[in-house]
Amino acid sequence: MDNIEQDLIRRAKQGHQDALEQIFRCHLDSAIRLAYLITRNWATAEDAVQEAFLQVFRSLHSFQEERPFKPWFTKIVVNKAKRTKARLDRGHLPYETEEPSPHLGYAPEAHTLDKEGVDSLFQAINALDDNHRLPLLLKYISGLTESQIADTLGIPQTTVKSRLYVARQRLKKQIASLEGGDQNGGL
Repeated sequence: MDNIEQDLIRRAKQGHQDALEQIFRCHLDSAIRLAYLITRNWATAEDAVQEAFLQVFRSLHSFQEERPFKPWFTKIVVNKAKRTKARLDRGHLPYETEEPSPHLGYAPEAHTLDKEGVDSLFQAINALDDNHRLPLLLKYISGLTESQIADTLGIPQTTVKSRLYVARQRLKKQIASLEGGDQNGGL
């Protein structure tokens, strides 16, 4: 964690509202994108992130400043997104690639991908079970290390490595199958 974020957390613990707002603004966009990839619904993702931030602000006093903030926060977002999704739909929502996202302005990389490629990727990710999808999202969307993913999900780091490997292999096969390519996963 960088010194600026440590200072913000220290000030937020002391009750400085501006520090809380800066932490919120710093993590909002990536949290909503991650929650969306878990919930598959923008409104549900926003609800989950709102609940996550409320929990973070209530629990901030117990956060250990010497530990990295992002994995701790990400764990809360993941748990809130999973609970919100289960409570609202029991996991049967498809990815909403047609719905315009109010957060696309914050993700310019999404504009450079063609829609067909995005649809194929979403279908492939959607086909993964949570045990393989979540580590993949945490690594490539949230940018967590394998060690941080292990802490976030409460599993051994070797399990994270294994699940990432399996997820990448399944994605290759699924994308190839969706695009009518090599059924053995050769891209």
